[in-house]
Amino acid sequence: MMRFRPRDWAACLVCLAAMGYAAVNAGTLLVLHAENARIAAFAAGRDVALPRNAAPEERAARGVFLLSHDRVDDAQVELDSLPDRPDVPARDALVYALANAHLKRALEIFNSAPMRKVAPLVALAQSEYRQVLRHDPQDWDARYNFDIASALTHDPEAASYLKGDDMARERALVPDAPGAPNGLP
Repeated sequence: MMRFRPRDWAACLVCLAAMGYAAVNAGTLLVLHAENARIAAFAAGRDVALPRNAAPEERAARGVFLLSHDRVDDAQVELDSLPDRPDVPARDALVYALANAHLKRALEIFNSAPMRKVAPLVALAQSEYRQVLRHDPQDWDARYNFDIASALTHDPEAASYLKGDDMARERALVPDAPGAPNGLP
């Protein structure tokens, strides 16, 4: 009769633990593969349904896809479903894309529409750029676009529509964006 020694039991436990670890990693790999496939679909221009517990990167990819199809309100819904924390860079990417969409729309109508229609879009863009800069003060793309948006509102007529935005009202280019030193370099 064959008897198992403690060393044999230890080897069996190690094998079982390795198989469990492999099974967990295989499941994680399948989930990541599905997430990457959905993100690739958005990049290819196809809208796919997201599961309820979709990763922030998937929600941000769908939001950017929606913005590319001029569906700003739907992109805002995706943004609202993401947590507002510095450890979620996908949210900042979507906020930046949303700010760019608002600024782009403001630039499109800047010469043809009255300032009262342009100013709210600029204020939205500035607010969203500030959100990005709060999480990453070194984001120079957001800082540059924030300055462009601020330059649009230098007009005194626009300043009256941006009641709560002292920085945009006072000067065209704003050197005191979040994280920037005061004054010129």
